[in-house]
Amino acid sequence: MDYSARFRGLKARDGAFLSPPHPSLRPLARTRQVSLVLAGAVLLIAAEGHIYGISKLYAVTGASALSLPTLLAGSGALAATILQRPLLRSDPRESLVWCLVILLCLATGLGYRAGVELGAGRMGANTAVSFVLLAGGQLCYRRLSASSFGLSLMSLALPFIAAIGYLNNAPMLFGEMSLSTAVLLLSLGVANVSRHARRALLRPLVSGSGSGRTVRGILLGWLVLVALQAVVARFVPDPWIATSGVAVMVVDTLSMLAVILFLGMRYDASATRLRLTEWRLYHAALRDPATGMRGRASAELFSATFGPISSHGLVLFEIEGVSDIARRFGPQSAERLLRLVSETLQRTLRPEELLCREEELGLLLMVRNCSLETLGARAAELCALVADLRDPEREMMRFELAAAAVMARRGDGDPAPSIRRAREALRLAQQEGAQRVVLCEAA
Repeated sequence: MDYSARFRGLKARDGAFLSPPHPSLRPLARTRQVSLVLAGAVLLIAAEGHIYGISKLYAVTGASALSLPTLLAGSGALAATILQRPLLRSDPRESLVWCLVILLCLATGLGYRAGVELGAGRMGANTAVSFVLLAGGQLCYRRLSASSFGLSLMSLALPFIAAIGYLNNAPMLFGEMSLSTAVLLLSLGVANVSRHARRALLRPLVSGSGSGRTVRGILLGWLVLVALQAVVARFVPDPWIATSGVAVMVVDTLSMLAVILFLGMRYDASATRLRLTEWRLYHAALRDPATGMRGRASAELFSATFGPISSHGLVLFEIEGVSDIARRFGPQSAERLLRLVSETLQRTLRPEELLCREEELGLLLMVRNCSLETLGARAAELCALVADLRDPEREMMRFELAAAAVMARRGDGDPAPSIRRAREALRLAQQEGAQRVVLCEAA
């Protein structure tokens, strides 16, 4: 059996179903590497600025600067992130580095209260809180799952708000956090949050499914709106700033409404499919009380499962004269004949076949991975097998079967059109006195 991890969706190989694998984390690993390189570049540029006294290297815009304590804490966080084993809890070395980052932030805050400052700039409260949240989230990884995920996401909030403040020229949003610090914390946050990519909230960001592509499209649209707001705040003339702000707000509101309606539509469609699947499974589990056979719901589930992924067809069997027997001797006699035939056919079934009870005193043989010719040959073989049976209660009378083999259309998940086509073909063959096995395509 081929258990390749490259298939898309649910596939069947040699009678076994293979569910889709976990989404590939290779693109996410590259994103993590890029984030770490960006964080290292920011720290290196800031360090050179402090060493050579070039303020533009650690204070890119405004009065806020990437201070020496922030440089040390960032270097420690970068070192701890590099030491990570992404799917395992932190080892003693990594835990020690994260604890040192937390102690450095606390010591810097106490030093500021005592009037002790080192070099240019200050480690603002929002910067210190972001480092503590980031370190706490990684120390809790694989120990307190919910806390680790929540803290890791919260560590992105303050630097993101600061970045938005710089883009929209709003000093109240970034306070004492410099633009370089915001970029550093966002890079470190993305690199560390990537450990949680398979959680339900973040899984669409790496999934190759339709939902994953939709979520990534929505995320891209959201980033475009953020950039549009920054352009409005920076480049629109003052007389138009209020009007442009309202226009962007209207676009945001309408976009949010469209996203809510779209996600609601997708959720409702998913819930409807789930209810339909539950209904099919419930009815497919029921057996015919007279013959003990599977019912038509099993045939519908068979078509819904194999129709979209493989070729499949069905054979409709009818016992000649069974309707007359039901009228003359009662339905019990017809059910007895049906049970004898079904027991004989059941003993010869192959792994790719399913025998079901049809509603009008008939039998349905569902077959997958077949062609019309092989389906017809199989129907003729089973008719010949049943022809050797004798009815012990009717003077050892022979059984005569009529069969219609129908090849369903590729991707058709409903057997009803094929069953109707088979029944029409049988009626036409009986009127014309044609052969016992009739081959036809689904309408």
